[in-house]
Amino acid sequence: MPRILGTDDAVNACDCCGKVNLKFTVVVELDDGEVVHYGQVCAGRNTGKDRRTQTSEAKAYHLEQVNAARREFLAGDAYRAERARFAERDAARVLPGLKAAEFVREAADAADTAARAIAAKYRGVSFWDVRG
Repeated sequence: MPRILGTDDAVNACDCCGKVNLKFTVVVELDDGEVVHYGQVCAGRNTGKDRRTQTSEAKAYHLEQVNAARREFLAGDAYRAERARFAERDAARVLPGLKAAEFVREAADAADTAARAIAAKYRGVSFWDVRG
């Protein structure tokens, strides 16, 4: 059964009927794994799912992607190193402000870089979704 993966406003042409200048397309993964972009009407015709179901499935898929990306980030070395550096800062009783920020900057930058890389691997997931 085809799976709704979300919507895409960067692609404005339907892969089914060829209609162009659409506000967005529905991203559909077909049974064979091929990913296509359909207008809402063609998505409904080809999947048998009404608009409400399409929206619901797109939201559920996005949440799955966000959760998977977040789990990967939290299990990573960069996140653990950042948390350890924050703990060191707290143990050293560095007062909030510029010195505290400088104390953790290298670890935080490494964690940010890791979060950006992870977000890029997942469809529709932003840096802020990963960092939480």
